[in-house]
Amino acid sequence: MSATAPDRRQQLLRLSLRAVVADLTGDHGELVASDVPGGAWLVRGDTLWCRLDERPHRAIGSVIALALREGAERLEILVGAEDAAPIVARRARQWNLTISVRHLDERTPVAVEPAAHLSAPTVPEAHLAFTEAITVAGAEPVVTHGALTAQFRGLEVARVIDGDDGARLEVGVGANDREAFRELHIGEVPEAALARVVRAVAEHRVDGARPHPFNTMSPEGYLASELRANPAAAGVGNLALTGSAVAPIGAVDAGPVMLIGGGRLFACTTGVDLGAMPDALDTLDAMISSGEISDPALTVVVPSRNHIPVLDRLAAAAVAPVQILEFR
Repeated sequence: MSATAPDRRQQLLRLSLRAVVADLTGDHGELVASDVPGGAWLVRGDTLWCRLDERPHRAIGSVIALALREGAERLEILVGAEDAAPIVARRARQWNLTISVRHLDERTPVAVEPAAHLSAPTVPEAHLAFTEAITVAGAEPVVTHGALTAQFRGLEVARVIDGDDGARLEVGVGANDREAFRELHIGEVPEAALARVVRAVAEHRVDGARPHPFNTMSPEGYLASELRANPAAAGVGNLALTGSAVAPIGAVDAGPVMLIGGGRLFACTTGVDLGAMPDALDTLDAMISSGEISDPALTVVVPSRNHIPVLDRLAAAAVAPVQILEFR
C-alpha cells in the first residue's frame, strides 16, 4: 500500500529533523524521530529537538507538553516557515523553560528575533454600518481582527466583506459556506437571510440537541457564550469577547475564545487542544503590553470532562500565573 501525502510529509519532516540534528551535534548514530501534530521530534541527551511545519505557533503547545513529559532540560525548535518563526520565538519567552527557536532554511538553522505584537486593523466605517442590521437579525455584532462579524451563541454566521460594489453582509459559516450560500440564494436580502439562519441555528445550538453542524462547530464559542450568560461562575460581573493575539485561519478554525472581565483574561477551550495555552498566554502578553488589562494572570476555562493532567502541567510551566476553571 502506497503512503499517503500526509504520511510522506511526516516522513520527510522526520528525515529533515534527524539530518539537521546530526549536522548540529555531530551525532550521526541512530536518531529516532517521532511525529507530533504539525511536525516531528526526537530526544538527544537532555534536549528535545523538534521540527515544526504546520501552524507552528500553536504546535509549540504539544512540543512543550512533550518536553515536560520527557523531562527535557532544553527545547530546540526548528521552524520551516520564515514568517512564523518570530511568532514562535515570542511565544517561547512565555514559558519557564529553556527554549531556542530558529528558522530552518533548507538544512541551515537561522536565528530569529521574537516578533512584536501587532495592533488589530481598524474596521472601515462602511463595514460598521451593518452593525444595526446584524442586531435586528438576532445576531451579535463582533469586531475582531479588523473585521465585523455576526455571531450567535458563539458561532460566526455572517461577515461583512468588501465586494465589487462596496461593503456587503455575507451569510454563512466560513468562506466556503458564505460562497455557497450566496450562489444558492441569489437575490435574497442578506439581512433577511441572516435572520433565517439565526432561527435555524437557535434550534440546534442548545444543550441536549442532537448532533448537527450548527452545534458541533466552534464548541469553544458555545462554551464562551454560556459563560458570558453566567459570569458569576467566573467571579466577575460581566464578560466581553475579545480577539486573540494571532488571527485564526477561518471562522471554524480551532482555538480558544478569549473573554475579558474584571480586568482579567479568560480563554475558553474544549477537547484536547494543546495549542490553546500558547494562544491564551500570547494574548495575555499582548494585552498587558498594550495596557488593555491590568491583571497579569490567566484563567483557562474548560468543561470538567476536558480538565486533563497535561493542562495542569502546562499551567505550572507558564511564566504567568494560570488557573484552570471548570465550567459545565
